Formats: sequence, structure tokens, C-alpha cells
Amino acid sequence: MSQLRDDILVSVCLSDAHNPAPARACLEHLADMLKTRYRYWEILVVNETGHETGFEEMLIALPNLRYLSVARGLDNNQRRVVAASEAIGDIVVITSLHEVASMDIPAMIEQAHANSAVILGLRQATAAVEPVIIALGRASGFQASTKDMQTAAFPRAALNRLLDHPNPVLALRFPPRDTSLTVLRQAQQRREFTAATHPPGFLSRMSTRSDLLMRMVTEAGPSLLSAVALFSVVIFVGAFLFALYVVIVYLTGAGTAEGWVTLSFAISGMLGFVSIALFAISVTLRKMAEIIRGSATDHLITERSSVDLFSSVAHALNVDTDDSLRQDTPEETLAAHAPPAQQGKEGG
Repeated sequence: MSQLRDDILVSVCLSDAHNPAPARACLEHLADMLKTRYRYWEILVVNETGHETGFEEMLIALPNLRYLSVARGLDNNQRRVVAASEAIGDIVVITSLHEVASMDIPAMIEQAHANSAVILGLRQATAAVEPVIIALGRASGFQASTKDMQTAAFPRAALNRLLDHPNPVLALRFPPRDTSLTVLRQAQQRREFTAATHPPGFLSRMSTRSDLLMRMVTEAGPSLLSAVALFSVVIFVGAFLFALYVVIVYLTGAGTAEGWVTLSFAISGMLGFVSIALFAISVTLRKMAEIIRGSATDHLITERSSVDLFSSVAHALNVDTDDSLRQDTPEETLAAHAPPAQQGKEGG
């Protein structure tokens, strides 16, 4: 048996393990995979409150399993943020039940640790809306792509930065376009293990994707406001040129309809005023959008776990913990350190 790696703590998080029956095989596979490679590891399952009873048996049977109950109404992406916030590993993997079988998670962990980079799973299929998603991602400041899977490995430093992002939900799903953040991708592949799980339904997938799409549109607000501000400048220049044209026509005495000069001046002045007001509103809203932070993400209610990471360390160091709570009295301490002659005299 190869020696277990003991220089890193690995956390693997699942946010879609709703039912204990189909999730058990996947969790057992993850536990077997981690305990044969790493000395320190944990598995986190994030689920809505009220389903704790079904996972009680797994908490007893599987080691280093943590079950986190969160508030109802959170979607899968919000539960991913909770899992990432509560994970304690040096390398944190966030995955999905139906993607575990198609990803080499240990290789992602090793690659993330060796390169200090975020490792994203890359699916082979490409959606027809890929160009639209890429363009929207660029406008909102994220590396968005329909090829990116939900499985990703994050080093601790990179994960802390993503959690501090104003929109951590998007940042954990699609990394920000930041040159200081190294992002690598690992292609999807088939493994021997196949989980007895089913992908989420059509309505569930559409709800999750719609939420991500709306978040990207919202994050693209500053870019849209910049475009509106630029457009208002173009309108103001056009209004000024039109007013100048009216002045030239009036001074040259060209034949015009009655009231044309007055009406043209009114139109150019109105367009100039509207463009200035639109520019001021756009730049002000952009500044507000830049300083507004994300909303609170503390949705955790309770936690249950079977984690005992350091019991093996105590056994390896031959530490006796049976009398760890017992303290010697001052008389016992003095007697233990007294010279032999003094001990014999007291005994006599």
C-alpha cells in the first residue's frame, strides 16, 4: 500500500445530494478514493434543513463526513457558496453527484496544488449559445462558457479571493477575468465507477441557468452603463452640431419654413439637456454599482459530522488520552519530584 499524502487537507463538497439513497454510492466512492490517497480529508454535503434524518446512517458509516443544513429556498449555486465557506481544506473541490463519475478528482487536486491554480472540469459538448454566453461573460467580467462543468478544484488562497468577490455565486461558477488568477481546465473523461444518480430535471436545470444568466446580466450593469454614457455623449455632440447647422442656415439667409429655426433650436436644446442628464445618471449609477458589496451569504443553520482528523496523529505519536482530563494535585506533584532520601524519611 502506498504512503498516504499528509501535507495537505482535502475537502470535497456536494451541493446536490438531496436524497440519501442515490447519494450513498457516490459518497462511499468518494470516501474510498480519498482515504487511499490522503491522510487528512473531509466530505461536505449541503442540503436544505429537514432532511437530516435520512443521512444519519451515512454519518455513522462514513468517516470524515460533514452534513450542513441550510435555509430553504437556496438554489444549487447558493449552496455551493455555503459549502465553499465552510470547507477547511487546503484544496477544496466542489462537484456534483452526476459529474463524479466523469472527472478524475485526485488529478484535479494534485494539479491545483502543484500549480496554485483553479482547475475547472471541461465538457466536450458545446451549446449553440456559446458565443452569447462568452460575450455576456466578458461584459460582466467573468470567464463564462457552456463547456465549464460544475466540478472545480480551488486552492485555499484562490478560494478566499473568490468568496470575497461581490458576487461569489458567479465567481465560484465562472472565475473572474483576473490576470492574477490562474485558471486551468481538465477534460471530462469516463471512469470505472458509475454513480446510480440521475441528472437534475429540465425545470431544475432551466431555473439554475436562468439564475446564472440574470446574475451575469446584473454584473454586466457597469458595462451597460458605460455604453449608455458613451451613447449620451454621441447624442450631445449630434445636438451641438445640429444647433450649429441651424445657426449657419439662419445667418446665410437660406429659405426656410416659418418657425423652423425656433423649432430646431428647441429640439437641439432638448436633446442636449437629455444627453447631459443621461450621462450624469449613467456615471453615477456605475460608481454606485462598483462600490456596492454582495449580500450576506450566512445561510447555515446546523451541522452534523463524523470528522476525527487527528485521532491518527495521536496514535502515531503514542499519546495517551485516557487521563487527559485528570490533573495531579500539588501534593502528588511534590511527592513525584521529591528526592529519594526525603521520600524514604516520609515513609518512615
